[in-house]
Amino acid sequence: MFNVIKKWFDSVIKSYDKKPVNYLSGKKKSTTIRVGDLQNKTKKELEDIGRKIGIELDRRLTKDKLINKIKYNVKNRRK
Repeated sequence: MFNVIKKWFDSVIKSYDKKPVNYLSGKKKSTTIRVGDLQNKTKKELEDIGRKIGIELDRRLTKDKLINKIKYNVKNRRK
């Protein structure tokens, strides 16, 4: 009985030793985000988008305020 359990644990440990596979490595992600799409994002995703454009957002703010900060910074950046 203990041999069966030992074999099972060994197989589980070996599965973690494998190199992780990046399934998106060959695909290109879209870098354009429409304003309407921002409403469907979570606060965490909005924070990540803000970091990509070079601003730090505070997730304690409301979602609408985060979206407004992103819009304002993108609009002023293009000038």
